[in-house]
Amino acid sequence: MIARLALVLMLLIAAPAHAREDTPSVDRLPALQAQFDPLGPAVNALPGPKGRVLHYTDTGEAGWRPVLYVGGTGTSARAMLMTGYLETMRRQLRLRMISVERNGFGDTAFDPAWTLGDYAADVRSVLDHLAVKRFAVVAISGGGPYAAHVAAAMPNRVISLHFAAALADRLVGDTVSCDLTAPQVAKALAPAVDNPQIWWGFPENSPTHSIPGFTERAYDEGARAFFIRGQMGDAAPEAAEMQRYCHARLEDLTLGRVAAPVFTYYGLADRTVTPANAVFWQTHLGGPVMPRTYPGEGHDVQYRHWDQILIDLSGLAGAGPTARTLICRGGMARLVANVPPNALIGLCLWQPAP
Repeated sequence: MIARLALVLMLLIAAPAHAREDTPSVDRLPALQAQFDPLGPAVNALPGPKGRVLHYTDTGEAGWRPVLYVGGTGTSARAMLMTGYLETMRRQLRLRMISVERNGFGDTAFDPAWTLGDYAADVRSVLDHLAVKRFAVVAISGGGPYAAHVAAAMPNRVISLHFAAALADRLVGDTVSCDLTAPQVAKALAPAVDNPQIWWGFPENSPTHSIPGFTERAYDEGARAFFIRGQMGDAAPEAAEMQRYCHARLEDLTLGRVAAPVFTYYGLADRTVTPANAVFWQTHLGGPVMPRTYPGEGHDVQYRHWDQILIDLSGLAGAGPTARTLICRGGMARLVANVPPNALIGLCLWQPAP
């Protein structure tokens, strides 16, 4: 009898929990969304110079500051989505991101005769189509030489220039020799191009691993850049890009006419694009310079310090040597003229977990 009573009591106690699992997840129907949530900007096609079909993305906010986003080596027009972990901040700062895809990557067909100068012409076509008169430029890693050609071609249209671990005139750290032929370079690059997990493999200590979903987003970007048209990991476009770097001759450009403010962001421990590249931008461009250096950091500064880059793109930090720096102090993000010792650089989101 006692055992039976205990069993009944157990059933009574368990019943409410079981009932709660079967009830609706909310008490009433909320006011449901009236529009679709965006999954990132669409890739648009546009007839371009010399019969090319250009592909570009545009977040499209009319009246916001246009920013030309020049992605790193072997990236597509959707590479900007790798910075989507600070999408809220981008929108708070009213920055409109535009990216023009480079030859042979993503949706854009490969033409081995295409040049750095052709990229500047492609960018001009897209910006004119969008009725964008003036714009800021941010170049990531291997996007540096392309950004230089854009600036030289349209010096009066550039609001500011931002080079984040961006290649210039020093190829120190590149694993492909400039003495190799295009087929030899393609053969050397083939394993990484064929496997985006190799191409986008960051070291275990990279701060990118603290960004939810970043690694997977990077792998998706590699798959898009190297496979989306059915090119099946063809390394020829990447080999051509490497050879453009070898023969860029950026010193021949009339960069001194570019009077826009210049910002450089380099990790002092970067062995992929060494901080020596920053000197080129700081000395060849005509505008006031704000050098930002990060001791002990490597080739992922563009992601770790994307918050500072966004602030600089907005113009809120100022320009030149007196430009302010974003730090976390007292649990809040602040812009300061002088960084206190041991301050956490950037948003408080980067604070290590206790």
